[in-house]
Formats: sequence, C-alpha cells, structure tokens
Amino acid sequence: MQDPSRPATGYPAPPFHHPNGGQHPPPATAYPYAAAPPPYPQPQYYNPNYPPPRSYASRSFFRAFFATMICLAVIFGVILIVTWLVLRPSLPHFTIHTLSLTNLSTTAQSLSATWHVAFLVRNGNKKMTITYNSIHSALFYRIINIAESQLVPFKQDTKSETTINTTLVAAGTYLQPSLINDLNAERSSNSVLFDIQVVASTSFRSGSWRFRTRFLKVLCRKVPVGVSSNATSGELVGGDRECQVWT
Repeated sequence: MQDPSRPATGYPAPPFHHPNGGQHPPPATAYPYAAAPPPYPQPQYYNPNYPPPRSYASRSFFRAFFATMICLAVIFGVILIVTWLVLRPSLPHFTIHTLSLTNLSTTAQSLSATWHVAFLVRNGNKKMTITYNSIHSALFYRIINIAESQLVPFKQDTKSETTINTTLVAAGTYLQPSLINDLNAERSSNSVLFDIQVVASTSFRSGSWRFRTRFLKVLCRKVPVGVSSNATSGELVGGDRECQVWT
C-alpha cells in the first residue's frame, strides 16, 4: 500500500497561502523608494539690474539715423562730382623757356657748373587758381642728381602765364669716371643732354571751393645744351622745351 502521508501523483498541488492575506505583491520598481513628483517650472525672478529689452521705437530711430547719414553721404558725393565736372580742373603746363650754362669744368671724377633755367608756367583753367606752396627743382645727368634748388612759392590766377627762375649749382659734384667720359664725349659733339625735374605742392581753388593738396611732378627730359669741348658756357638748343606734368 501507498504511504497515506505522501501526496498522490497526478493531483493538483495545494494552493499557496500568501502571508499578506492572499494579495499579489506590488510590481517591482527600479528604485527602492517611491518615484519623485514631476518637476515644476522654476518661477522667474525680476532682476532690477538687468537692462530692459530695447524698444521698437529705439530700433526705428537708429535705422532712420543710419539711413539719413547714408543719404547725406551720397548727396555730398554727387555734389563733389558735379562741381568737379563743372569746374574741370586741369594741370598746368610747364615749358623751359631759356637755359644757360656757365662755369663748366670737369675732372676725372667731378663736375662743376651753374645752370640758369627759366620756366614758363601756364594755368589753362578758366575758373580755378593754383597756389604753389612749395617748389623744388633738381638737375640730372644720366639719372644722377648733380644739383638742386628751392624756388619761391607763388599763386597763379586763371588763364595766366608766369615765369619762374631757378639757379642750380654743382660745385665739385662727384661723378663716376665713366659718366665724366660720356659727358666729355657729348661736349665733343657740341651738345650735352640734361634732365630737369620740378616737384611742387599745389592747391586748386575756385571761390570758396578748395580741393585737396596735390603733389605736382614735372619732368623735362633730354634738354640739349650747346657747349663745345673747349667752352665753359652754353645755351639751350632748339628753342622752348615742353615738359611732362602729372600728379
């Protein structure tokens, strides 16, 4: 016989009695404590030191201000252009009217001479005067500066011609022996070529209108001076010589 205390095979197991009165345990959570309540937005506090937002009126004011400044700049530029076109300022004309050479002498490495130059300056502007605030002249032989001089400032009226004189002196100016040989070779052909340069600080004016100061550059290239091998003086050959003028 089977043991009466042993449960029979094939019958359902007796129900399990829970210690909490038969209720199912609560579902498992990731935390051992109850979930925290959802966060609430933090209240905004007023900061009296924080500047208030810029108003629409102030933005409109700045826009109008910048727009006005741009319009004034455009109008001023148009006025300048129109004034420039009406006045049509042109550069003056420089011409070597006379040139004389005296006291010419050379050694193996030096040159001595005196040049007297007269420029004829013509202002062709109908409405603008020209003021020459500072004038500097220089004389070159084969791009070598051998003499310099400062001229007296002057003012030139409209549609006028002015003669300005300058004296350039070379007293024992050093020249390379090869340049001395070239100069003596030119003297044997009765003509020596020199370059003369003028630099002037000028200002153009028409009534109350005054334009900015401009540096005027004048270059008279290959000016022929007639002088023979045995002579110590000479004159300009071929009449007046036109010079290049630019700024």
